Amino acid sequence: MSYPTLMADRLINDLGILDKADLLRLEEIAWVRGVLVEDSELDGAEARLVIAKGRGVITITTDIQDQRRRFSIAHELGHFEMHRGIQELSLCLNQDIREINSKTYNNKPKLELEANEFASALLMPNIFFAPLCIKEEPSLSYISELSNTFMTSLTSTALRYVQLCNEPVVIILSKNNKIHWFQGSPDFERLREDLNLFIELDSKLDSNSLETRIFQGSSNPIKKRRTKASNWFTSGDFDKTATVSEHSIAMPNYDAALSLVWVDEELDEDYSDASEE
Repeated sequence: MSYPTLMADRLINDLGILDKADLLRLEEIAWVRGVLVEDSELDGAEARLVIAKGRGVITITTDIQDQRRRFSIAHELGHFEMHRGIQELSLCLNQDIREINSKTYNNKPKLELEANEFASALLMPNIFFAPLCIKEEPSLSYISELSNTFMTSLTSTALRYVQLCNEPVVIILSKNNKIHWFQGSPDFERLREDLNLFIELDSKLDSNSLETRIFQGSSNPIKKRRTKASNWFTSGDFDKTATVSEHSIAMPNYDAALSLVWVDEELDEDYSDASEE
């Protein structure tokens, strides 16, 4: 377990939180930890934390949606819990508070990555979130339900989901019809290593993908369908006729689309050859 996740779990344990509904009272949680949350206009920043004499004030910009606001509060609370001995002033820009992991954004400062991971683990803690990740088959529709339950963004919920899911699934975000980033579950990462699966960043989406149809203006939401694995994996030791389950949804505010790709059938070439005998 990573340090930020450990700190988030410790906070939940210290406060005696036994019901996920209590996580919705985020400002009260911050107050108990010695931090006041206020809303104000911030010039060029999304959130700010000021620490003095062991207490803190988190200021959140007024131009922000509720789910994003919650993540920003949790992000700054992460700085307070983990970094108060390092910095007494934290001014976090929009690009600092991103619901992504260190594998995707290696150039992001370590403290910001830790605060993001803390926020994710606090808002969707293992004790409540993990059992739900194995309750139903993977789909963006189910992830959307979890997003509504925990009042978190679809992106942050999807990323947390793949961390705890026991199926080989990968979340892919595309912008301007190109793959921007991806994050796979532990099972997917093992499969990717075994079969040398390669997803090319900045590559143009296959014309047959659901995301391409989204960018072309297809209606939304779009139900999951079967598609060739080669539409997503540009290379690897897999049967090129193999298919995967794909489910995509438009994110018009970001000129983007989010896809869940689930490897729910064998991709291995040897397996396919043997099944045909």
